[in-house]
Amino acid sequence: MMTQVLNTGKDSSVRRLTFAVKLHAILSNPAYSSMISWLPHGRSWRINNNNEFQKRVIPRYFRHRNLASFMRQVNGWGFQRVPDGIDRDSYYHKVG
Repeated sequence: MMTQVLNTGKDSSVRRLTFAVKLHAILSNPAYSSMISWLPHGRSWRINNNNEFQKRVIPRYFRHRNLASFMRQVNGWGFQRVPDGIDRDSYYHKVG
C-alpha cells in the first residue's frame, strides 16, 4: 500500500519523505527492477541502468535529476559500495 502512495508521480508530498523511505519504495517497485534492484540475497542493491534510472526514476522522487546527487545521498546515508567480487558496485548498509 505504501508503494502505491509513493508512486504518484511528482507529488510534493513524496519529495518530503526521507531518502531511506524513497529508496525503499523505489527498490520495492517492480516497474523499476530493470533499472535498480535488490541482489538475489537481499542484502544489497545495484543500479542496473544508470541512464534510464536518471531519466525515469530520480525526477519522480527527488527535486533534482542528477545521478551524482543521488549517489551523494546514498553515501550521506551511510551506504557502502561493494568494490569487488560477485556483488561489485552494489550498495549495502551496515546494521548497528
